[in-house]
Amino acid sequence: MRFGSSAGRRFASVGLASLLAVAFAAAAFGEEEATSVRVATLLPFVEDALREAPGDAVLVASVRRSLHAPTRADVADLGSPHSPNLEALTAARPDLTVGDAGLHARLRSQLARSGAEVLLLDTSSVDATFAGLVELGRRVGGQGAMQARVDAVRLTIAEASLEQPRTVLVLFGAPGTFYAMTERTWLGDLAGQLGFENASPAVAGAERFPGLVALSDEVVAGLTPDLVLLVSHGDPDAIRAALERRIQAGGAWRGLQQAATVEVLDPALFAANPGLGMASAARALVSLAPASVATAP
Repeated sequence: MRFGSSAGRRFASVGLASLLAVAFAAAAFGEEEATSVRVATLLPFVEDALREAPGDAVLVASVRRSLHAPTRADVADLGSPHSPNLEALTAARPDLTVGDAGLHARLRSQLARSGAEVLLLDTSSVDATFAGLVELGRRVGGQGAMQARVDAVRLTIAEASLEQPRTVLVLFGAPGTFYAMTERTWLGDLAGQLGFENASPAVAGAERFPGLVALSDEVVAGLTPDLVLLVSHGDPDAIRAALERRIQAGGAWRGLQQAATVEVLDPALFAANPGLGMASAARALVSLAPASVATAP
């Protein structure tokens, strides 16, 4: 009986220790779940930024980077940033949903139906984009790391700037239409910070999207850029061919023939605000300027 009693006590001690271990593990797991922030984003650059400075964020839903991208399997697939799948968003149960203030303001109430906090970033300029990313970092417990990444990108932009100004016309091309990307867009603003001078700083006209102004023949006739940069919405080759036909046909657009070059920008980097990817965008833009006005590498 003494032996049996001792074994029983040892068994009870082991059992109690196991229960305590399980309890502590469960508590730790619960604490981890409580401190993490489930994030859904309607902006690809937010996903990229959280990969570099995640804080306590756990990405649970995101959009595709292009219309031709395959269905996402790593997180809940929200489809296109322009028309996100709101049912998939709700099913992902985010704590925080991040979108674009210009593009998604009309959806704010619908985005909030999941119970998530909604953070809409102003992406219309370099500074506003960076301020939004720092605020995102604060919301997910990674403000210091995000600020460091933003500071590094700012330094890259400053170091990449042109030694001498260069006049540029930045166009957004869609089938049948071309818009001037003014300094009220992130790309126009970035070009200005790099030392490019906007060939159409005071262009006024109908804006389909904020900062994108439809170009009339009268306006185009007065433009004399050194460089034409083209962001395509659709097939880049087709959009470039359409622009070249307009220029070669004469008329108001023939003045663009004097531009040193017409460059189609990489859609992967320039079709939408790249966030921290502006460092790469800045280097790419400066590389298109003639060597005589570009900074040494």
